[in-house]
Amino acid sequence: MPHWLAAWVTDQLASGAARRTDLSGVDGDAMYVYGSIGVDAALTSTGDIWVGEYDFDTVEGTAVTVTWRRAVGVERLGFIVIAARQFPALGGLLPPRPANAAGCPACRATGDWHLFSADRKESLRIRGMICKTCGGMGWQS
Repeated sequence: MPHWLAAWVTDQLASGAARRTDLSGVDGDAMYVYGSIGVDAALTSTGDIWVGEYDFDTVEGTAVTVTWRRAVGVERLGFIVIAARQFPALGGLLPPRPANAAGCPACRATGDWHLFSADRKESLRIRGMICKTCGGMGWQS
């Protein structure tokens, strides 16, 4: 964990720039960094990313159950890339691109998710959605 992260998370929560989340059983502060239908992501003061997945009960009036799990690898990188768009300081949590890293063929080195034609000659680039191969980095080592 970078030495600055715990104080930075605390400051973001205290200033109201970020919203706190309670991750039972996880040490330190945690702040939301992403939210969408059925999934949330939170960054802890120790640098972990936790993903909350929702179980929606179709019976009216019942509670929604959220299950939190720790993200690792490319998934973790993807949520940090997304979070860094709102909180640029979080870019410091991303690895530097190695000199010999190749551009990611799955996203054409953009970091964005692509849907390809059957022959892979044409694609639809979906900006804002992270490539699941490189985690939004645009390269692979």
